[in-house]
Amino acid sequence: MTIAERLLELKHSGQRFVVHLNDGRALRIRAGDYISLNPSGKGTNVTVYGDGEDEEHFIPIFAISSVLVES
Repeated sequence: MTIAERLLELKHSGQRFVVHLNDGRALRIRAGDYISLNPSGKGTNVTVYGDGEDEEHFIPIFAISSVLVES
């Protein structure tokens, strides 16, 4: 399963999950967060909008190392 497929699967499941980035950072995704995958000239970008004002993230999909369900 690709990272894009995993993101879409977890998005539709309503589960909380964590996106791990190649630089060691982790982005926690809650059930109410809006997630979209957008094709661009340089590959796919993942956009995440959370509840807070500072919770807007644009992530190139190649910068994501893994996507795991949060326990």
